Amino acid sequence: MNRNLTLRERHRTIGAILEARYSVHAFEEVRRQNAEFWRSPRNHTARGLYGLAMREKQRLAAASDMQLRAEIAAVSA
Repeated sequence: MNRNLTLRERHRTIGAILEARYSVHAFEEVRRQNAEFWRSPRNHTARGLYGLAMREKQRLAAASDMQLRAEIAAVSA
């Protein structure tokens, strides 16, 4: 697998890594469906984890294709 990932493949790979590590979809559902709870002090930990996931997303966006392949292999194992 020496070819470069397409933009679509990179996007899907990053999404899969984030979902495996942080369950980002669940956080985004709460954020969309219950904004009041999302902003509440009781939800501080979830907002912090979501922020961590978004920082990880930025790091992965800057990663090489080789790094992305290694990370998706690690979460898929």
